[in-house]
Amino acid sequence: MPATRITASRRGKRLLIAALLLVSLLLGLAACRGFFGQAPIASLLYAALTDQQAPVTVQFNISGSTDPDGTIVSYVLNFGDNSTNDTGTAIPATPIAHTYDAAGTYTVSLTVTDNDGRIGVMSQNVTIGPLLTVFASNRSGDYGIYKMLTDGSGVSVVLDTNGQDELFPSLIRGTRDKIAYAVEDGTSWNLKTMWISTGSLVATLTTTNTQTPSNKIQPSWSSDGTKIAYASNQAQTPSETTWQIYTMGPTDTANSGTVLITQTPSWAPAYSPTDPSTLVFVSTLGNTSGGTSIWKWDGTTASRLYPALATTDGTHYGDASPAFTFDTTLDLPVGAGISTPAWSPDGTKIAYSTNLGGTLNIYVMNADGSGSQTLEAYVNSLLVAAGGSVVGSGTISSTAAEFCPHWLEDGSGIVFTRETSGVYNVYKVTFATGAVTNLTGSTDPNNDNISPAAAHR
Repeated sequence: MPATRITASRRGKRLLIAALLLVSLLLGLAACRGFFGQAPIASLLYAALTDQQAPVTVQFNISGSTDPDGTIVSYVLNFGDNSTNDTGTAIPATPIAHTYDAAGTYTVSLTVTDNDGRIGVMSQNVTIGPLLTVFASNRSGDYGIYKMLTDGSGVSVVLDTNGQDELFPSLIRGTRDKIAYAVEDGTSWNLKTMWISTGSLVATLTTTNTQTPSNKIQPSWSSDGTKIAYASNQAQTPSETTWQIYTMGPTDTANSGTVLITQTPSWAPAYSPTDPSTLVFVSTLGNTSGGTSIWKWDGTTASRLYPALATTDGTHYGDASPAFTFDTTLDLPVGAGISTPAWSPDGTKIAYSTNLGGTLNIYVMNADGSGSQTLEAYVNSLLVAAGGSVVGSGTISSTAAEFCPHWLEDGSGIVFTRETSGVYNVYKVTFATGAVTNLTGSTDPNNDNISPAAAHR
């Protein structure tokens, strides 16, 4: 074979081999685009928490996640609390909500995967604080507002002004760092708001009218934070028989948007935790014997919730006045006391105080007014449903006066005020065990601890 043909043959083989190698390389690279592609970028953001007391709902925004040279085909959002991950095949444009029910620091991680199989990861730490209870106490001589953990520890003052009484604390849902309360200055009761973390003033909502001074008490935030309902005798010169319920905006310091919503006499409003237009309140309307009933306002009309019909013997009170005396000469509603109905966090139950049977105790009913039973009977029903043992008679509903119920935010129990031998303390009943705990532990008859509160959900 001529040398030129041998050389050409060898050259052709080399070219063929090179071509095959190039094709193999291209096929390999095509099969693994990630060799020279870019990984997706995970974006995990959440707004600063104004409410850090468990339970807290956090909104996680992952909409900023992108892939520079392809598309994201899946994501996994791990909330860090052993709950079910949030997953999907497309990045959602709206935030993903998750509720943390217990205090702690949680590492939240987002993993995104693109169409090349590459992944991107980002994590954030979310710190949730313990559930707190706010209450009023005159341990300094005047009533002030205090806070504590739900085991009774960590008591600290929020606001206690010398020469004034601060009472009726109400915290706003979702931003429980903001509180509404009533202030008595020796001339009238007025409403203010403040930050619970610092005790600093946010706004003075009502002020004294020197010509016809009136009292505004028992503020209650709507669930969306757009309104505050309160009881007042502002319709005329103060009188114990003209109390009515009004609403106003939480920044309406000029009182230009004040709206009268109920009949006379009415007091102790409590907004629903699930409907910002619905609240319950207490009224003597229709009870010719002097008893009181719980009514509901649906945003348009008022209707009697419980008892369904006025009693004839005057022994059943929707919200009666305990054997408690304010250190004030200012007018308060006759028979109103300081107790307010309290909603469960899910809006299905209402706790209230009544002197049915001659002793002031706490009862629980369904939100439609049906199924009323003592707090003790209600807790026992929960224990039985969970397969546990009931508590002994008198363990919860004692012969002492019990009033001012408030449902804990996490649904784990109810805190309330109990009077024993002239001493008023804040107690807690835990639904899971039926145990009753004295949280404030005072033995001093001059140290009253009353009106436990948190967000009106």
